[in-house]
Amino acid sequence: MRIALVSETFTPADDPSARVTREVAVRLTAAGHDVVVFAGGRGQATFHGARMCWASRMTPVSAVREAMALSRPDVCHLLDPHRLGMKAAEAADRLGVPTVVLEPRRWGPGVDLDHHHPGLRDEALHDRWARAHAPDGGRVVVVHDGPLDRRKVVGRLATIARLPGVRLVALGEGAGADHLRAAGAKVVPRATGVERARCLASADLLVQPRKRAAYAPVLLEALASGVPVVAFDSGTATRAVKHEQNGLLVTTDRGGKALARAVARLAASPDLRFTLAAQARGSVAGRTWDDAVAELLEQHYPRATAGPAGARDLRVEGIPH
Repeated sequence: MRIALVSETFTPADDPSARVTREVAVRLTAAGHDVVVFAGGRGQATFHGARMCWASRMTPVSAVREAMALSRPDVCHLLDPHRLGMKAAEAADRLGVPTVVLEPRRWGPGVDLDHHHPGLRDEALHDRWARAHAPDGGRVVVVHDGPLDRRKVVGRLATIARLPGVRLVALGEGAGADHLRAAGAKVVPRATGVERARCLASADLLVQPRKRAAYAPVLLEALASGVPVVAFDSGTATRAVKHEQNGLLVTTDRGGKALARAVARLAASPDLRFTLAAQARGSVAGRTWDDAVAELLEQHYPRATAGPAGARDLRVEGIPH
């Protein structure tokens, strides 16, 4: 099958959309499919056998359409579409290429169970973060992974950082880093690869303070590492996190204080943390990246291409394109 993947960002970026697109592209090409990745920015000409088509904010729809026409895809998959995604959707529509956009409630990311697992937990690192040997030590280590440049997100994290008995560790960087440090958080910029996986596994729990994160593979990565999750019930969390089974969910109509209360509940309940942690890895064992991509190939892409001749457009789970 010829498949066009469209993402606003891609490698070397490490945001959720870039990571999801990268994992999907690697497995599609490994399975023998012809893949072209449309991405914002600039970079290498190929990636693991997939051809790259880079675009800027100024790239016209006509140029995207021309590149897509040369690729002749059977289906165009838009991952968390914004500016480039809208251009690609218009180009695909004019070319008669069916498009797929999947809500996180219908499809979500997978996880690499070999790369993320409880065996990476570093007790010495955890104890340093927890200040285990200080007079006021023994704090619960709460990790956040992501950019620190959104005011509301940083505000919610700062509230958590000020909770008694909690040490927030933020894996990321951005304008809000100094604000979090002032609130008592530890900021770890540029943690990638095995080091990032080690940091996740060394936490007591992970918090996701964003309400509108379409794809958040870090939630599955934390669970695979045996780390419970506290998150708003949106995006990937609706599929990955089971309330009071492997984490806690907070409804999106509640604010940052409700999220902090959920963190405080776990911080004060070591037995509950232990129970949730014990069930975390098993809860995502059936959602590897191979499973996630197989679902695309067996369910969602065939639905896109199964329409009658001349009616190539598609409505996927109620989303018009």
